[in-house]
Amino acid sequence: MKICGRILGALLLFQVNGIGLAQALPELKNFTLRLQGEPETLDWNKAHTPIENYLMITLMEGLVSLDSVKVEPALAESWKISGDRKTYTFKIRKNAVWSDGVPVTAEDFLTSWKRLLAPETAAAYAYFLFDIEGAEAFNQGKEKDFSKVAVKPLDSKTLQVRLRKPVSHWISIPTHWVTFPLRKDILEKYGDQWAKPGRMVTAGPYLLDRYDLNSQIILKRNPKYYGHQGKVDQITALIVADDTTALQLYQTGKLDFLTDFPILNVKSLSETPGFQIFPYLKTVYLGFSFSPNHPTDAQKWIQNPHLRKAIAMSIDRSKIGEILQGKQSPGATFVPPPLTGSSKNVGITYNPKEALEEFRLSQAPKGIELEILILNWEKTLTLAQFIQSQLKLHLGIQLNLQPYDNKTYRAQLDLHRHPLFLTSWSADYPDPDNFLSIFLSDSGNNRPGWKNSSFDHKILQARQMPSSSQRERLYIEMQRELLDKEVVIVPLYYEPNIALVNPRVRGLKLNPLNYLDIKGVEISETK
Repeated sequence: MKICGRILGALLLFQVNGIGLAQALPELKNFTLRLQGEPETLDWNKAHTPIENYLMITLMEGLVSLDSVKVEPALAESWKISGDRKTYTFKIRKNAVWSDGVPVTAEDFLTSWKRLLAPETAAAYAYFLFDIEGAEAFNQGKEKDFSKVAVKPLDSKTLQVRLRKPVSHWISIPTHWVTFPLRKDILEKYGDQWAKPGRMVTAGPYLLDRYDLNSQIILKRNPKYYGHQGKVDQITALIVADDTTALQLYQTGKLDFLTDFPILNVKSLSETPGFQIFPYLKTVYLGFSFSPNHPTDAQKWIQNPHLRKAIAMSIDRSKIGEILQGKQSPGATFVPPPLTGSSKNVGITYNPKEALEEFRLSQAPKGIELEILILNWEKTLTLAQFIQSQLKLHLGIQLNLQPYDNKTYRAQLDLHRHPLFLTSWSADYPDPDNFLSIFLSDSGNNRPGWKNSSFDHKILQARQMPSSSQRERLYIEMQRELLDKEVVIVPLYYEPNIALVNPRVRGLKLNPLNYLDIKGVEISETK
């Protein structure tokens, strides 16, 4: 009774002073961002789309991280590289623990990497680890014993990795979310359903608190996180497919951070409070399907290099920036500037007259109908309509648009049911290898399904070259094969990351890999 009386007295004191109990509590510092669609998954071994990007790097960390384009310590406080550049030894932080208080160990990385490489996981990014001794053979089922893969805990806080050959960019690989650690006991308890609120444990700055399908995902501070978290208590990711709706939410103060807004004149958009431009390593491209599972006459015709070349020559990429109005610049090489291997002297250029001749050489029927797979996002639809008009004007091709939501689009992309598709690639690590290695025959991100053993060999050869100039020459040569000779894809444009950041937000960082760092963010009391 005495305790209850004290509580009652405190409540009365609030009322007497005209202050409500809720008002007396400190204001929740909530940062709100937009997702363009429903994430395919929050399972970081399997996540592989830009929609999962902000969530993955906010929930978890890897051995190392990227600040802009520089590799820095994360769950590993330090690492050593052997003299032959093939052995990496990571020391995991003693104070790194999971959100339930269990220490992060070297075994957790072993658990994650074994699952990433397991054939049954079918992870798109499994090839990221193929430079490790035995990893590719295990993924392909040629080796059943994972102990033959050269990933070894030396003790609970020391992880050793042995590569087949030196790889110039390999220290960037453990920055990517697919390599983040996983707990064996959590996997054994929940199986593939572990990545849900109440089940997921993390070792990053935030926790998965709530997931409302097609509505919102809420992340809360992880009180067990070893490092600096900043001053944001909660992150709310609103799932908003419509660009115009998203812009209205920003303008009414319901979003703190927004990219991919409606197609507007950048000049007028730049007058919006919070307008910012960030560098971005991204290439948007038109792809052709080389491995249709359900071949149609149109899909068979697209296997003809003359038809692919005709299509590439008939698209005036210089007009795309004017149409999309987002500071896009015409694409030439697949590797974007300023990375090594980017060049304006590679790639097929706009030439309607030669395009018509290539179309004649293909022997494709006049008025041929082709389908193009696209996302149902405003910018993508506008781009597809422009390509549609170009092919009609210069070649008489009838291009039928097939737009889908993100999840359906990804499924259709994997099925190779459409002869053409529009997509993009943004860097996972700041090296040209990250762009060209997606076309390796065994890459899970090889969307065209094109396979070329000579191309594979040269990519692997370039990785081992310590000389930047030697690598650049080889990357230029490889792109001439990919773009000029085989016409596997058509780079369309590069673009910066144009964003709106609520003026109440300070300290937000967005690096060229589109990694959003919220640790330094401060939010003012009023919007």
